[in-house]
Amino acid sequence: MWSAQFYHDGGSKASAVMISLEGDKLIVTSPESEFESLSFDKDLIQVKSKLGGLPREIILPTKDLIIVDGDRELDAWLDGDFGGRLNKWETNRRWLITSVLGVPILVYLVFGFGIPWFAVHLADYVPQSVKAISSERTLSALDYSVLEPSALSEDTQLSIQQGFREVVRAIDTDLDSYNVQFRQSETFGPNAFALPDGTIVFTDALVDLLEREQRLLDAIFLHEIGHVEQNHSMQMVAESIVATIAISYFVGDVSGAVEAFMGVGSSVLQNRFSQAHEWQADDYAIMQLRAMGRSPQDFADAMLAFAEFVPASPDVVSWFETHPGTTDRIENAERAAEQQ
Repeated sequence: MWSAQFYHDGGSKASAVMISLEGDKLIVTSPESEFESLSFDKDLIQVKSKLGGLPREIILPTKDLIIVDGDRELDAWLDGDFGGRLNKWETNRRWLITSVLGVPILVYLVFGFGIPWFAVHLADYVPQSVKAISSERTLSALDYSVLEPSALSEDTQLSIQQGFREVVRAIDTDLDSYNVQFRQSETFGPNAFALPDGTIVFTDALVDLLEREQRLLDAIFLHEIGHVEQNHSMQMVAESIVATIAISYFVGDVSGAVEAFMGVGSSVLQNRFSQAHEWQADDYAIMQLRAMGRSPQDFADAMLAFAEFVPASPDVVSWFETHPGTTDRIENAERAAEQQ
């Protein structure tokens, strides 16, 4: 028999009781004759998992609570064979060391390889109609918030778009056409971005930065086509959803401090995905420039204009950047030009 503390459902006052085992039944007796002997089937009681040397908590079918110091015999009865093995694993030094080393490795494999692989394959199943709706709503939201109508003349826009149409005709693409639009934006500055359905937006500041030189604009255009052709937008959506689910699974219900830490981890994860996509789009642009008989130096010159406009900061850790280092991207394109 074991001495234990008995708490009535919802009560805070404990009564001293004795518990014993008879086959598959838990017997509770009160030395103070507070109640008659009680008997409960093992299948009807709830037991919290054993945690180190802490007392065991037994919840009775009546919602009353028993707290008792555990020992080997009682623990074995409460937990069964699996619970006993689990407790041995939890207290085994080798298993503890294996867990300490294995969990970070598992997390690295899940976030470094599993989620990107799953996102790539999941994004491939998104129909074009969904991409079109998503792109239309995204552009509408941006037009409402941070984009303004372009101030470029109609002749300038038509001339640039004609150059882009010639690029599309010269390469093999999954889409029949690309919808190029121009906008002003103080928030985005010199920039271009691609939406999932093949809509590509150039800001006026980017056109001015590249001095409206068609070969440089074409190189950036090819980079954005690379994002569309490789379905990067949908992959980022899938990666974000799956990463959020995975973080919730590994962390569970967390405090504010842990939430803040995991928020940084999620941001780093997304940035690493984004950097990989940027490299892929760079390589696509370089490959297509070669196929068209042009030089990858066009892309290097376009990126050089960016570098002169926004000098790279040596103090920024690349994990916290959404794009690879501009200098690295320029060197990559220049090496390709030299090889050509």
